[in-house]
Amino acid sequence: MTQNHDDKRPAAAGPPRRPDTRRALGAFAERLAAGRLERAGYRIVGRNARAGPGEIDIVALKDGQTVLVEVRARREGDLGSALWSITPAKRRHLLTAAEQFLAEHPELPQEARIDLAAVTLDRTGKVIDVQIVENAIEG
Repeated sequence: MTQNHDDKRPAAAGPPRRPDTRRALGAFAERLAAGRLERAGYRIVGRNARAGPGEIDIVALKDGQTVLVEVRARREGDLGSALWSITPAKRRHLLTAAEQFLAEHPELPQEARIDLAAVTLDRTGKVIDVQIVENAIEG
């Protein structure tokens, strides 16, 4: 490792790190989805809730059910839409996280479902669409 002799700290390897744009996109999409859900009559009771090794993006209540919402964001032209970005492995992970979350939160209605909030943006970051798919993940 090369030393910077002026301050005795190791020299940085490679270019400076860029901000985590993927994380920022996810947070932006979650805010959009939460707003859309609230306008559709959902009551948001949690965000980024830990469920064992996983995380549930949004926890809401609607019509006497606990609704666990997975938020997916895609830019126009990416491989497939956000609606199709849920792989079989991700489905299994979401079902496991949902079971664990509900077991850890007996105060919430145990009748539950997993919805999907799909946010589509154009290449400049402008929101094209926000879709809420009820009961998108069944198990």
